[in-house]
Amino acid sequence: MAARLGISRAAVWKQIRSLRKRGYKIESSTKKGYRLAGNYDILDADMIRSCLKTQWLGKDLRCFSEVTSTNEVARTIARECRSDAINRIANCGARIVKGTANCGAVDETANDGTVILAEIQTQGRGRLSRSWASPPGGIWMSLILRPQISLDRAYRINMAISVAICKALADLYGLAAGIKWPNDLLIEEKKICGILMEVSAEVDRLEYVVVGIGINANVDVSGYPAEWRSTSLGQELGRGVSRTELIQKILLEIEKSYRHMDSKEIWEEWRSRSVTLGRQVRISSVSGDLLGRAVDLAEDGALMIQSRDGLHRVLAGDCIHLRALEAA
Repeated sequence: MAARLGISRAAVWKQIRSLRKRGYKIESSTKKGYRLAGNYDILDADMIRSCLKTQWLGKDLRCFSEVTSTNEVARTIARECRSDAINRIANCGARIVKGTANCGAVDETANDGTVILAEIQTQGRGRLSRSWASPPGGIWMSLILRPQISLDRAYRINMAISVAICKALADLYGLAAGIKWPNDLLIEEKKICGILMEVSAEVDRLEYVVVGIGINANVDVSGYPAEWRSTSLGQELGRGVSRTELIQKILLEIEKSYRHMDSKEIWEEWRSRSVTLGRQVRISSVSGDLLGRAVDLAEDGALMIQSRDGLHRVLAGDCIHLRALEAA
């Protein structure tokens, strides 16, 4: 390797040591060299970017071994960008008063498309601040997006991303994932993925959106509580998957869907992939519980519930699919 790379053997050893610190298992043998032994499916930003086919999403991609939550890291990055912009404007204002300088335009797209990944989350969260298990082997990822849309269109982002992940799982593995309103992906009634979208807005204008995506890729879900009704890609396929390949595919599909998120086609596909429509459900929200049949999904993401006292339009809440006995 030293001869082929044109470096010293000491330099090779230095790089091997660096790879081992990043999680690669590399065996060594005197006079024979080195061999990649296993555990090569680690999150490596350079490796993910090397074959990433997106135009802008994930070009700034940051991998961490452990974080509290990727959404928290993403929010910090997005806020710091905003603070820097405000400081630049303030400093510029001071210079203008003194008549020494003018201020350039603030880049409102800074950090747009940044992706945060972590091997482990110690405080992963789902909806309603529920704890989200984030052991090694999963894909724990957050996106920073700065769409130029009004706040009432924000749900379109959730639609586009849900559709994109379903497409990625179908294309790579032939798995038919369904969308459980409002933000879960299921395979045969078992949860494979959760999406958590958090927004920062001024009046009715979105400043930035952080979208957290948690996928049970190569996770051992046997230790999860039965009531979670979880599965993993490894369990469904009977083998491990390349997280690098899956991340690359998901980001590509998200970029495609995101570009057309306001189209009727995205809403129709999101609706067609629903596993909530036609089901008896219980919706829990701050206003109480609502039981009924899910009869439609509106273009703004609202779930239409037919209950005993009429038709209800639900924009947010915790949705539970009821079995026949529970529904009765």
